[in-house]
Amino acid sequence: MAWEPDRASVEQLQRVFAGTLSPNNDERRAANDALAEAQHTPELENYLFYILMDRSAASAVRAAAGSHLKNTILRKNRDRPYLTQHVIQGLADDDRLVSRITANIITALFAQRGVEGWPEALPQLFDLVNNGHGAAAEAASEALRRLCEDSYQKLARDYHGERPVDAMVPQLLALTTNASPVIRANAIGCINEFIPGKPQSLIAQLDPYLQSLFSNAQDTAPQVRRQVCQSFSLILEQRPDKMLPHLDGVVDYCVHLMTPSAPGYDDEVAIQACEFLMMLALSVEEGRLTYQPRMDQVVPVLLASMVYSEQELVTIEMQDEKDDGAVADRDQDIKPGQARSKEHAVKTRRAGGDGGDDDSDSDSDSDDDDDDLENWSLRKCAASTLDALSTKFPRQVLEVALPELQRRLGAPEWPVREAAILAFGAMSAPCAECAADSVGDLIPFLVERLQDRETRVRQISCWTISRYADWVCDASDPASRHFGPAFEAVVRCGLDSKKVVQESACSALATFIETCDASLLRPFIGPLLNHFAQCFGVYQRKNMIVLYDCVQTFVEEMGYDALVADPHYMETLMTPLLGKWQSMSDDDGDLWPLLECMGVVAATFADKFAPYAVPVYQRAVKILAQCVHAEQQCHTDPSIEPPEVNMMITSIDLIDGLIQGFGDHSAELLASASPETGSVSVMDLVMECFDHHSADVRQSAYALLGDMAIHVLSSTIAPHLEAVVTCIGKEVHNRNWETSAVHSNAVWSLGEMALRLPTELAPYLANLLDLLIPVLEAVDLSSTVLENYAICLGRLGVHYADAVALRLAEFIVAWCTHMMYVIENEEKESAFAGMVNIIHKNPDHGFGGLSSPQARKNLGLFFSCMGNYMDPSPQLAQQFHQLLTEYHQVLGGDGWNQVMASVDADAKARLEHYG
Repeated sequence: MAWEPDRASVEQLQRVFAGTLSPNNDERRAANDALAEAQHTPELENYLFYILMDRSAASAVRAAAGSHLKNTILRKNRDRPYLTQHVIQGLADDDRLVSRITANIITALFAQRGVEGWPEALPQLFDLVNNGHGAAAEAASEALRRLCEDSYQKLARDYHGERPVDAMVPQLLALTTNASPVIRANAIGCINEFIPGKPQSLIAQLDPYLQSLFSNAQDTAPQVRRQVCQSFSLILEQRPDKMLPHLDGVVDYCVHLMTPSAPGYDDEVAIQACEFLMMLALSVEEGRLTYQPRMDQVVPVLLASMVYSEQELVTIEMQDEKDDGAVADRDQDIKPGQARSKEHAVKTRRAGGDGGDDDSDSDSDSDDDDDDLENWSLRKCAASTLDALSTKFPRQVLEVALPELQRRLGAPEWPVREAAILAFGAMSAPCAECAADSVGDLIPFLVERLQDRETRVRQISCWTISRYADWVCDASDPASRHFGPAFEAVVRCGLDSKKVVQESACSALATFIETCDASLLRPFIGPLLNHFAQCFGVYQRKNMIVLYDCVQTFVEEMGYDALVADPHYMETLMTPLLGKWQSMSDDDGDLWPLLECMGVVAATFADKFAPYAVPVYQRAVKILAQCVHAEQQCHTDPSIEPPEVNMMITSIDLIDGLIQGFGDHSAELLASASPETGSVSVMDLVMECFDHHSADVRQSAYALLGDMAIHVLSSTIAPHLEAVVTCIGKEVHNRNWETSAVHSNAVWSLGEMALRLPTELAPYLANLLDLLIPVLEAVDLSSTVLENYAICLGRLGVHYADAVALRLAEFIVAWCTHMMYVIENEEKESAFAGMVNIIHKNPDHGFGGLSSPQARKNLGLFFSCMGNYMDPSPQLAQQFHQLLTEYHQVLGGDGWNQVMASVDADAKARLEHYG
């Protein structure tokens, strides 16, 4: 029997939705309460759709019911026969708002039901597009585009030997010639969702599709041009061979679309056109062939596109009027941030990233720190394209750009001058490399512009001068005419009256601190600490986050020795930090960046942090305990908000920083209990964090575990050893690329435990080796992660060589490959010491039997590793000497020569030092 609504229920629901739109707070609250109660009505979704389709109801009420319906669909996946049977008719409604909401509902339904759960959806949509009239056909094409965008994976899947995408491609290609520009744009948009997956049905039709794109490129409708440009970019990325014959024409077309005086100019179209130029600049062969003869055509349009548009200038004027450094930030001014989870890496212990250097020049978006105009824009896209183009063709770009930029720097209109400064920032690498004389003139100019009366000129000058930090620092000594004035001018800008300038200056200061040699900064330690103290007194909430980051960069770069040289340094830094620390409650959303900063300060100042350690530690434990408790509660009570992940990460990292700072004296600190936490054990909290859904939380938790293993193993980890090993094993077993930093930290912490537990790991060793050894052959992990695995396996040989030696033949080649050039430190040394132990336990069969050529080649590979160890400790050098001597005796002259034949000459020469 067909479903029929109860009219009284319909009218009651319509009154409820009208109430949710009321300007009266009480009416709106009562209506929302009634709506929450109605959630228990079995046929609520049918009623919502009925109201959406009720043309006698007010448009706003219909829209509210439809939006609520979409949200209820997203919450639960179940069969909805009434909706799937009738929903497509909503696309034909005369009310465009209703038809758009219907398209959203269709997308949500299909995302849950899929092809098999709703087989009629695609045929019905295509039928409406092809045979419907006017707005209905266009609405159906919009629904198709959104469906392709949200459910491409479902459409590309094989169902009983057929893939929906293969049936859709010819129908979409036909729609690219439809009379309606809306339908043509949506058809191309659907195909754009398919191109990255390269379905064979589309690849086979790429040539005719390109011809259709060229025809549509002549269309004046902006939505068609946008999709055409995006399609060009996607094809260039996936099948550059298909684009190569047409690149000259496409570049001309994109330059035309970016020219404001061209007929039908549109900002959004210009962005898509510029994105194609950027992608082409990043291509290797295609970009070289196309751009070299066109620099004088492309570069000027990029420079022109970097000037703020009229609309942007209106926005800037309104924002700058309110951008007073003395005015408090609102909640909506604070963008959500992400704490930098600690990651242990072989090359560095720095928090965040992959353990490598933070190369500011790798920011391909040429971010000019303009968070108030944060959306991707033609200006930013043009700057990014100029960056990519000048990196690839430095001399050719500079030849065209420099004369024009030098002229623009003197322009009376500030937006033109500002854009020229942005361009110099985007071209910093080639300018520093190929136009040093120009840079020598540019730096004093930028220093002068840091005092410009225009806010945005000061802001962009801070960013641009930071892009030349490498050049300024490398080209100078402490008495340099460049470094001192530039650095001091950036510091002064940090106390600008405008927030956007403060933010840009503080970021630039952090870049200088990170780039400069510490010797350049030592004369500025006292003044910089006083500067930070002043900033803490005037910065509002948003810029405080940037300031915390700058302070922790400064503390990390200067290090313990420089910062404890004067007893006043500690007081100058800690006074404002503690002021902020004490002024914020535990649930303050602005607290986590301070926790992050405090963790770095504690780790760096080590014993000098002692006067502050206990209360700081106790609060960090309390915050972590509150977060863990809230996490447990929210799983059973949906009304409880889950805790802030950033707060968990930074409280863990702060505890870790304290343990790093206090080292073997940390046990006393960990034993101090506060009234709020009582007998709560840090180890219990860490164990809870190992099961957290956030990889970032687990990543920091395993970094803390490793430092606890180094300094306080017996009092923390040892009583929980079986559970800890189980957690590590689970992390390794469930590894993937996205969680590589997590299981890398876990394996590093296992290696630290292995060094300090001479017998306790024995019961778990067989399972651990089964997990660890196969990972050395993985092709989907970074070299840094694989180095951590190799180090851990080597360290297991320090106390467990007998067991590991039985498996040596399985991993010796991969181990040597990953360890050959690892930076020399205590970790590498302990890994090699363990490996020598392992080889001693199994000198023959560990290499597969020394009589075989492959075994001798493998042994030669290990000798190459030894030879590439440049500066072993005396103890390790003695181990190397003993191992070489024993093998020389066992192999004899001929066997020894065969082994050494596979050792490279440099390594062989260094091995001779061992006799």
